[in-house]
Amino acid sequence: MGIARGRFLIDTHVHAQRHALNWKGRKESPDYVKLMQGMQRSVAYDNSPRLLYDMERYGVDMSILLRGPGMGDELNMEIIKNHPDKFVGMCGGSSYIDKCRRGETRWDIKEFCKELDDVLSTGLFVGIGEGMPTGPIADMNKTLPWEARFVEICHIMEVARKHKVTAGFHSGGMSGYGGGRHQLGRRAYQLEWNPLLGHDIASEFPDVPLIIVHGGMDGWWSEMYMELVFEVAAAHPNVYLETGEWWAELYEKPLRDPNIGCEKLLWGTDWGTAHPVQWWPGGYPTTYFDQSRKEGIPAHMPDIFGWSLNQVDKLDIPQDDLNLILGGNAVRLFKLEDKVPHTRMFKEFLT
Repeated sequence: MGIARGRFLIDTHVHAQRHALNWKGRKESPDYVKLMQGMQRSVAYDNSPRLLYDMERYGVDMSILLRGPGMGDELNMEIIKNHPDKFVGMCGGSSYIDKCRRGETRWDIKEFCKELDDVLSTGLFVGIGEGMPTGPIADMNKTLPWEARFVEICHIMEVARKHKVTAGFHSGGMSGYGGGRHQLGRRAYQLEWNPLLGHDIASEFPDVPLIIVHGGMDGWWSEMYMELVFEVAAAHPNVYLETGEWWAELYEKPLRDPNIGCEKLLWGTDWGTAHPVQWWPGGYPTTYFDQSRKEGIPAHMPDIFGWSLNQVDKLDIPQDDLNLILGGNAVRLFKLEDKVPHTRMFKEFLT
């Protein structure tokens, strides 16, 4: 087992499923736009053996499995059942969305939330995400005013409130995906393009933990979303930031902010995605996640744990604070105390 950076490491953003798109068999030249479209149509396979290997090498004790394009809640259930000591999950109502996509039923937010309710009742999932889910592609590419989208989100948040679990929305975006992101739809990316809309959700549901996935940095070198998500996190006690794709310097502002601090940061890397690290010698940042359309889609599994933990190593903060970021906050937020081998492992004080 690798040398761990903390007492109990939990990656809060992992994709244990992967797509085999068979580019040669389809006689297509691979690119990132086709990748995004193809993932919606293909059936993902169980990639957890590679995940478990990396977890052992880097000392990661648990991973929270998230859906992605074309990835289903059902397969994540199987993976979690096979390794209950290593995995819990976030759900996204994939079965209902797939039925809508196949034309077997029409999108209805109340019916969708019924599936979320059923899936969360299994006890295998600790939240709703990766992003704030919505209908299939045909509906998602229609313009939907924020007021109407917010009504949908409120239904989803009511389910999270009922089950006392977290909900999240996506932020930031890789430049390599380009037009492929548009294919996921305008509705899905309203929050990503304007994270300040998170104020509406956090204010309406102050008792539901809201996670801003990627914490404003889902690759690329621009920090343009970071200031916006910091504002939302600082304004609401129930808002948390995922940090796994941050380079070391990005931790500085939220750690100094008395309304954010180490208590509201969650390590989550997006393991399993096609996110290679770009190298910018002598620049800032020196390395960062992003796809390269010039290089093409990586055939290997990019080593996301290694890069992210190397950035964490550069933080000169108390180890007890680092332990919160790397796992302690996740234990508390996702109610994973029964997964931790000992009590009193994470920072707390008598009151």
